[in-house]
Amino acid sequence: MYSVLIVDDEQAIREGLVALLDWESLGYQVVDSAANALEAKHKYDLYSPDLMIVDIRMPGRDGLELVEELRALDPEMHIIILSGYADFSYAKRAMFFGIDNYLLKPVDEAELQSYLENLSIELHARITHHKKQAAVKEWSREMLVQSLLLDRSMQTLPILEATVREAGLLWDSYQVVLIRLLLQDNSDHGPSTVIKTRLTNSFEEHGWGIVLLLDSYLGVLLQPSFQKELVRKLMVQNIQEVVFEHGLECIIAAGDMVNNLEDISVSHQSALTRMKEHFFYDEPEMIGPDSIKIKKELIVSPEEIENRLESVVERIFFCMDTGSSALLFTLIQEAGELMITADYSEMSVKSRYVRIVSHLLNKLSLQYKEQSPLHNDMDEQIEQIYKHTSLPQLQRYTTTLLEHYAKDIARDDMEVFLKRMLDLIHRHYNENLKLDTLADVFSYSSAYLGKLFKNSTGYSFNSYLDKVRMEKAKELLIQGYKIHQAANEVGFSDVDYFREKFKKLEGISPSDYRRKNLI
Repeated sequence: MYSVLIVDDEQAIREGLVALLDWESLGYQVVDSAANALEAKHKYDLYSPDLMIVDIRMPGRDGLELVEELRALDPEMHIIILSGYADFSYAKRAMFFGIDNYLLKPVDEAELQSYLENLSIELHARITHHKKQAAVKEWSREMLVQSLLLDRSMQTLPILEATVREAGLLWDSYQVVLIRLLLQDNSDHGPSTVIKTRLTNSFEEHGWGIVLLLDSYLGVLLQPSFQKELVRKLMVQNIQEVVFEHGLECIIAAGDMVNNLEDISVSHQSALTRMKEHFFYDEPEMIGPDSIKIKKELIVSPEEIENRLESVVERIFFCMDTGSSALLFTLIQEAGELMITADYSEMSVKSRYVRIVSHLLNKLSLQYKEQSPLHNDMDEQIEQIYKHTSLPQLQRYTTTLLEHYAKDIARDDMEVFLKRMLDLIHRHYNENLKLDTLADVFSYSSAYLGKLFKNSTGYSFNSYLDKVRMEKAKELLIQGYKIHQAANEVGFSDVDYFREKFKKLEGISPSDYRRKNLI
């Protein structure tokens, strides 16, 4: 099928042309339409059509300007212009740019069909001619490299040695680089022939290597250079500049270097592996053999991972709650290390961070209802976690997000530092509070913090925590809670230990206390 792009500012004409003929029976497919020159240029880049039908008069840039630009880009593409009787002078001028024909509106069905039938003969002849040219030249460098990489039934290299020599591919070493193009939201864009053409020109000019299409990626076979690091830096810079100019982002991954051309599939596979695991590299330029992979696979039980993650999340909340943000990034990293240890996939890591942040911000909101620390765009901000292409990048964003919400909370100046600790204990007595954890949060040694606490309250940290818990437990027992329920509510998972601690502090068992004071 030959591809057709229709360009006219009137929707009725665009739709009318599509419905006018049975395009497929003539060997054509209308791939798309455009309402103006700007949209037409974009869709030309996207589809590279065999034929464009263009209206001469359109708002903004007219069809004549579009035709001039297209002809400069693609001398072989076929173009028909649409013209009203009053536009005949425009049509004559357009003929200077190699226009195939012009059609007067309204378009005559028989005339258009006759032209398309003749054009299909010409297109077929052109394709046949190009194939003959390719056969004479045997293999282009790009076709040869693609075949070696993707066609497992390819002839062995010794048979192709003459072709390889003629193509100038007898190098000392070979390395495959893959380029993944992304939209601004980091979803896949797919390969782009326009970007490939730009890169091909610059790579040939500088002698950096061969640019080609490799499935859903752009690929490069790097030519060896004595100035390896400089070439690498300039090459990456060139790729990023071209990609960014087209409003896209990219991820670049290089495979292992090999010494023989027949082994470039090995380099290709190692580049694919790095590309698929790009999330676990902290590499803003090009992921390569020397890049350090963050992901480490260790055997750890899921239960242990979950318990340790819960502990980390608690410490993160204490940092936010107390306004002590110095440890936030370290704790966010620690959470990521635990996920990596458990062999989480990229999506699993992102989803877990989303759940952690949502939990922390909702908990913060409940803790400070009167201050409403959450914003209307919170969900959108959390959703941005999914958009990051590397784990360190995601962790930096998450830390910034949590710091943003934590700093919005108005806290008392508290001339006496320990007042903050007492407040924390009374609000979180039922959680796994430890002096070491709070010492980390407040950036003190646990010994010094414990001494400060005892001098201020007359109790050690653990004794004060037990005292607060028992006071709350007594309230619950008086309200009719069963002993195991009260124990669990105040932070004791072992009911026997709770009974022992209660009797030691209150001089009476919890069951006797309950009977004596039950309302």
